[in-house]
Amino acid sequence: MQNHHTKVDYLFAGAGASATLLLMCMEKQGLLKDKKILILDPDTKQNNDKTYCFWSDQNEQLTLQCQHLISHQWDEVSVNRNQQESLLPKKYFHITGIDVYKELRRIIDQHHLQRIQSSVIELTPIENGIKVVTDTDTWVSSLVFDSRPPKYLPLKNDDAHLLQSFIGYVIATDNPNSNVNCVDLMDFNVEQLGATQFMYVLPLGEGKTLVELTRFGLEPITQKEANPILDSYINQRFGNYQILHTEIGCIPMSTAAIVVETLPGVIPIGGRAGAVKPSTGYAFKNMFHHAERLAESLKKNLKPAVITESSRFRYYDRLLLLILTKQPSQGKSIFEALFKKNETKNVLQFLDEKSTLLQDIRIFLTLPMKPFLKAVGWVASSRIQKSITPIILLLLSMLLLIIYKTSPQIFNWIQIAMFTVGLFLVGIPHGAVDHLLETENLNSRIKPKFVISYLGLAFLNLILWVFFPIGALLFFIGYSAWHFGQTDLREWQPKNINALKNGAWGILILSIILLGHVVETNSILENMNTIKIPIHNILGKQISVLLALVGITWAIFEKRWMMFISSLMLLVSIELPLITSFGLYFIGQHSMNGWSHLKQGMKVTNTSLYLKALPFTIGALFLFVAFIFLLSNNYFSSFNENIITIFFVFISCISFPHVMAMNNFYKKNK
Repeated sequence: MQNHHTKVDYLFAGAGASATLLLMCMEKQGLLKDKKILILDPDTKQNNDKTYCFWSDQNEQLTLQCQHLISHQWDEVSVNRNQQESLLPKKYFHITGIDVYKELRRIIDQHHLQRIQSSVIELTPIENGIKVVTDTDTWVSSLVFDSRPPKYLPLKNDDAHLLQSFIGYVIATDNPNSNVNCVDLMDFNVEQLGATQFMYVLPLGEGKTLVELTRFGLEPITQKEANPILDSYINQRFGNYQILHTEIGCIPMSTAAIVVETLPGVIPIGGRAGAVKPSTGYAFKNMFHHAERLAESLKKNLKPAVITESSRFRYYDRLLLLILTKQPSQGKSIFEALFKKNETKNVLQFLDEKSTLLQDIRIFLTLPMKPFLKAVGWVASSRIQKSITPIILLLLSMLLLIIYKTSPQIFNWIQIAMFTVGLFLVGIPHGAVDHLLETENLNSRIKPKFVISYLGLAFLNLILWVFFPIGALLFFIGYSAWHFGQTDLREWQPKNINALKNGAWGILILSIILLGHVVETNSILENMNTIKIPIHNILGKQISVLLALVGITWAIFEKRWMMFISSLMLLVSIELPLITSFGLYFIGQHSMNGWSHLKQGMKVTNTSLYLKALPFTIGALFLFVAFIFLLSNNYFSSFNENIITIFFVFISCISFPHVMAMNNFYKKNK
């Protein structure tokens, strides 16, 4: 690979519709003059591989600015070939992919932009911009507009991820048998094949028609499935025909969160920015409006505009996609009722997310209620289940506090029992499958190289504790804070997760726990021959309470309910002993969340994952016993036989290789 490190002002990772629309809007704002602009895409974009459609008022900026790209337009639509309805003053517009690519070439030629057929491999922030590594060169750009396909976070229990796949023919026929001014948006008079399927028909004039079979389903439709359905439908409706062009595509319809680039100077556009509406797959209008606002913000040197989401309409999308996932047979009746019992203009306004709540209610009252009530139940149940663990932890911490204040002896036995059981049920098991994380295959065999490396890192940590305990302590606190923050924020998904937020939350957690128990913490630190916290117990508790309130405020700002409950649990645990406070967080929250992420990422059950972890959990138990013996031996007289001290040293030694393994796992499962 050559490393030219050539500097450009703007770099486009992708040369599709979103990049073209943004360049059009930048051209209008005069932002292409005297700029070095590079466009990278592995495809030459020479084929008519896509069709873009949208509805819009004839006087909207979208229509006016894209007028020269529009190949066809229609005033009327119908569903199930029923009565045709007028869209005026709106129209339904059609743009071919090849015309979008021609427009891109025009802009490139007119403004002397550079275009290279290449794939973007890596984006890295550097001092003077973003380093862009491709399969042929390395570039540096002040801004990168990234329209590569989006990456989605693992599905939550109330998420749905479907595919809108389609196979269509542009046909020539002597008997069009269609109003050339009317689009058939959906014709459900076809086999459903366990999904939601319909025909989409666009009369193109001059005896040409686009007839497309569309599927909303978990699996994309295949040509083997589509061809007989298309052939039967076309023969029945149009008679003899000739295929002029075949169109095949697939659009994700997902409520899963898109992985957002947090690199300064990298601006996602298109599907990567969330332009695709989950319940319909339409994106062109969103891409244009985002391009408009982006160009305006660049012109005024403002923070780049982003595509904002309506929580209300995302909830509607979630309900529909869950129905289409779990009860695909209901899709046909829902869409038929939507268009039959509501004016098409109102439906399109609803799909544009411009309707009022009252209008939404009126529309929902026309739809089959049973599947939507079920979907509401699925979402509510999922969210309750998601919140049940932190709620139980909060209630448990409050119950333990009552027992601790009223009967310390009983509490002590409960504390030991809970901590021991929790540690070997989930605390150690969540780190006992690290050998599987590289392949994410449950049947992977453990490699001797992995064992040597893992134990080697743990042993180096132990040596650091023996000869440089202060450094070992600071190192332990540093990587623990990072790991705790990374796992918690991965679970809660606040906006713009980054390394700074991970570290800040982790430090907040450890500070609340340690400063809230200064006497016990200093006792352990003294046994470790390290530094002590130079404040008295009352001040430590006051600072800890203040930090817990910071966590509560942060949770409210992020609008994250579970983060809020976690902060309350930490606030309550300040009045409990140190080992209980740490155990509630480490086992009840951190380990449980980490275990859940492993199960989701590896797509396995709790039982199968636990059975894989069991031998290593037992091994950790023996290793812990060996630690007690080793650190109680005269050779390591700097440590006494304080079991809690030995426990923390043990945890620190096995944690470092685990933190590294989980960090790689999270990177692979962004």
